[in-house]
Amino acid sequence: MTKYLLLSLGLFALAAACSSDPESSGPDMRGDAAGAAFVLKADPGKAESVADTKRTGPSEDVRVVEGRVYDITKGFAVLKLMGTELHYCGEVRAEGCKTPWDYCCDPPQAHREHSLLVEFRGADGTPVETAGIPDLRLLDLVKVRGSLRKDEYDNLVFVADGVWKVARPLLPEDLDWPE
Repeated sequence: MTKYLLLSLGLFALAAACSSDPESSGPDMRGDAAGAAFVLKADPGKAESVADTKRTGPSEDVRVVEGRVYDITKGFAVLKLMGTELHYCGEVRAEGCKTPWDYCCDPPQAHREHSLLVEFRGADGTPVETAGIPDLRLLDLVKVRGSLRKDEYDNLVFVADGVWKVARPLLPEDLDWPE
């Protein structure tokens, strides 16, 4: 439980800050068997936005949510999605932005409204430890399948059982992908 609390608190702290070090949230692109188990073999179908999912509220019903990977927690099958209503800084080419792969051009309130914590949990109900979900990286447009719940601290958490990569955006040629 303490590990889960620290993990949740760390993700919420990241939402309010722009990282100037892309290595701090970069995933292991290789992944492992634990992470590979969550990759869906087919598109899960029609998806709702992050904002609509949060507005509808918690439910045990299985849903599909679409968003961009905003953060990946190293060592766990946990990520944060950002709704597609917000544009990452490289998409709008904000002048002087040192981190074009993030959302530091938007105010923290917009982050709270359009982001969603996603956890892939094991049988014990805690996030699965993994080297990563194969071929998943920041800014990938994904669909996740699962249900929206409230944790013991009253935070919304999308408990997912699968992820489907829809697309990987191209950054302008003069920008490097964070790995």
